[in-house]
Amino acid sequence: MKRKILIVFAAITVLVLAVAMTACNKSDTDKTPSDVSRSVSALYTGESENFAVSVEKGMREDPFIADGKATDVAEFAEITVTPLTSNDFEEISYFLNAENTNLSGTLTGNNFGEFRQTLTLDFAPVSVSVTANGTTEEIQLADVLAGKLSSSDVVNIARKEFADRIAAESADGKPSREIYVKLISGDRETYYYYVSFIGEGVDYWAMLVDPATGDVVSKK
Repeated sequence: MKRKILIVFAAITVLVLAVAMTACNKSDTDKTPSDVSRSVSALYTGESENFAVSVEKGMREDPFIADGKATDVAEFAEITVTPLTSNDFEEISYFLNAENTNLSGTLTGNNFGEFRQTLTLDFAPVSVSVTANGTTEEIQLADVLAGKLSSSDVVNIARKEFADRIAAESADGKPSREIYVKLISGDRETYYYYVSFIGEGVDYWAMLVDPATGDVVSKK
């Protein structure tokens, strides 16, 4: 388990570094009052033998640029469908369901084994129908954050963990960092909050936090 956590942590760290290295500065006039450039409020997940589905809701900077500033932050929702047994689909249709409401769409453009699309979602989905190559499967969804710590809770934990570093930078007159929060998993069963305090360039601090207990399981 410890090895799996370290592998997931390293993979996300590489991703953030890659984005940071290609970042460009944004206008100061676009800054929002918050220093959080990404957070998650819900992550509905489920899977069948052939597909894994996740629907994430939260707030994020668009486009995300890892430059130490949180700007243009707005609500978002996104569905991701991952084929588990075949990777030759050209499109996948979905039908999100809840009591007395639903939302449907078609996903195209297989991106590293995933089909992804942003949504305008104003309800909590309880199931999703996935159709590909004429076959439809019904998958139940559940929020992995139900009864767990919120993004705000975890940001507060991270601020305490990094309190000495934050104080040292403040004393040096450095601006506060943007804070990036995402849920990650190595097996689609156990999820951790990835929390990163991003400065300019490739300068960042990061940790993994257990959403059930608030324990810091890894820190850089």
